[in-house]
Amino acid sequence: MTKLDLNLVRYLLAVNEYRTTHAIIRHLSVSRSTLNRSLAQLRGHFGNELFITSNGQYMPTAFAVNLIQAISPLVKSLDDCIKQSAESSIERMEGCLKVYAPLYLTEHIMIGLMKELKQHQCNLGFSFHAWPTDSLPDLNPSDFAVGINFFPFDIDSRFIQRRLGSIHLGVYLRADNPLSVNKAIEINDLQKMNFVSLDSGAKVPHLEKVILEEHGIKLSSNITVASMQAALRCAEQLDYSVFSSNAYPEHSQHNLVWRPVTCEGSPIDFQYGFICNRSWYQHPAMKTLEELLKNNFQEAIKNILDTTSIN
Repeated sequence: MTKLDLNLVRYLLAVNEYRTTHAIIRHLSVSRSTLNRSLAQLRGHFGNELFITSNGQYMPTAFAVNLIQAISPLVKSLDDCIKQSAESSIERMEGCLKVYAPLYLTEHIMIGLMKELKQHQCNLGFSFHAWPTDSLPDLNPSDFAVGINFFPFDIDSRFIQRRLGSIHLGVYLRADNPLSVNKAIEINDLQKMNFVSLDSGAKVPHLEKVILEEHGIKLSSNITVASMQAALRCAEQLDYSVFSSNAYPEHSQHNLVWRPVTCEGSPIDFQYGFICNRSWYQHPAMKTLEELLKNNFQEAIKNILDTTSIN
């Protein structure tokens, strides 16, 4: 017996269920000639008439009844598997979510992201990693993983990138710094200050290169650290400044204040986003994760704005 085209099984079940030509071709969205050709192929394959036309209806033969009883559970099982695959939401995921980000970003997003996923009844484990210093994160096709950093990314065709949002930039400085009395600091005044740089990892430019050098500004900096907490300590104890969003409300404990940076009175923003392996970007779980990351970002923005208005 020759191999059966599995598409023909759909015709077999549809004819048995709908019985009239009009109802069958409407359900299958095919022409009458396509239906007749498919029935002929089925009859030739099984060597049985399968359906006898009576009063405008297709009536199954005894062989067809037995065949359909055997095939129907298999087709339903196949349909269920296909449906589960198409709806493989993040709640169904097993294993571990890997997140790569610079340490100073991880400090800020880690707890919020885990809370969001727990609220989705997600059973995944979490694994947070520092953005590598010599390459892009290892986002291979078998891992459910993302890399979060400044956006846009310089990536190749193996990866997909998505924007998450933007945020106002400013400066943390000591309360006794003369510029702290200003409600905002013009970008040109930054050249008068000594800064702590944050290492953003390989293949992602430093923040000042992205934002400041396009304005012709180069910061004076002789210290580079990986942690925002370390940068804030340098600001407090060594009288440095830190170029950052107002994402760290505990800054008041360091005798520091935060002031927005403006260019001719307009706020300066930076964007961040995430990358994932191309094999994952259309997966339902990755789409949910993108939504959660954006929600987490918006919540962080709200908290930052609330803190800014208080200070």
